[in-house]
Amino acid sequence: MRQREEAATQPEDEPAQATEGSAMRAQWQDEFARLARPHMAAVLRTAAALVGMADAEDAAQEALLRGMRAWPELRDPTALKTWLLRITYNVCMDWQRGRFGSDRHRTQPLADDAAGLPTPLVSDPGASDHAARLDLRQALNQLAPDLRQAVLLRYYVGLDATEIGIAMRLPASTVRSHLRRARILLRAALDIAENPTPTLPRKEEQ
Repeated sequence: MRQREEAATQPEDEPAQATEGSAMRAQWQDEFARLARPHMAAVLRTAAALVGMADAEDAAQEALLRGMRAWPELRDPTALKTWLLRITYNVCMDWQRGRFGSDRHRTQPLADDAAGLPTPLVSDPGASDHAARLDLRQALNQLAPDLRQAVLLRYYVGLDATEIGIAMRLPASTVRSHLRRARILLRAALDIAENPTPTLPRKEEQ
């Protein structure tokens, strides 16, 4: 008799538990949306820098969706921005590998159209004031993928070396080394673009 009574109460408990679970899920989803809102522009800008303006919104939405699903696992809410940007970086790497969205590759050059990149937040890396935007894009395309991504995150998203390191899973010292190397290469490439035919020294000067 007692077993029958316990069995009879189970169907009533299950809907109550489901309702409670739905309420808790809605609560942390609302909390995530509230806390993530100030960082949405940075997420979108990161996506735009890494996959281009055309795919940025879709990639950013995917990153925020992944973040919302994993939100209960984040132990330190104060690290939300860097955590979201790491997720965004991973989404963009998946995007470039063709795992979803456009069939792109991590080593594919940046788009040549004006909408391919957001406007830099700081001065163009390695560029003089009169260097053309197209020349800079072509110079960026000549960089190795890791160097190019570090430059994009630094100069087009505005992240510091520590934040870039968290996103790319690299030590900050390695990021700074990447940026130094990239600036040298960009300056050299832009100098060539500005002076494609260097003047040869006269015979007597050799």
